[in-house]
Order: sequence, then structure tokens, then C-alpha cells
Amino acid sequence: MNKHILHGVVCGGLFAAAITWIAASDAMTEGGLALLASAFFGLAAGLCIGGLIAANFAMLAIEEKETTEAVAHRTEAPATA
Repeated sequence: MNKHILHGVVCGGLFAAAITWIAASDAMTEGGLALLASAFFGLAAGLCIGGLIAANFAMLAIEEKETTEAVAHRTEAPATA
């Protein structure tokens, strides 16, 4: 489970950094408040989408854990007959 959460955080963080860089690079020539605003809103958008990516990986980990527990529960059941 921790592997999926770590992958989600890393993937979401990379995505947030890419979105922030793209937004800030458009305003690089302007400088000043335009650059600050673009970087801020790019970071906000990147964190939102990155958070969704991380949540998706966390849900995958929970689903995988439930499947593993269900299979373990079935194999431990005593045989009747």
C-alpha cells in the first residue's frame, strides 16, 4: 500500500512542478507581479490535479488491499463435506 501512495505523491508532485513551470515560463518575459501570479495559479492548478493523481493511487492501494484480504479469507475457510 505504501508503494502506491509513494508513487502517487511522486507522480502528483512531478505533474504539479510541470504545470507550475509551464505557467511561469509564459510570464517570464513580463516579470514582476505577472510572473508571481502565473506561478501561484500554476502551482494551485498543479497541486489540485496532482492531488487527484495521488488520490487515485491511494484508492488503487485500498482496492488492492481489499482484494488481498478477500482472497485470504476464502482460502482460510474450513472445507465442509
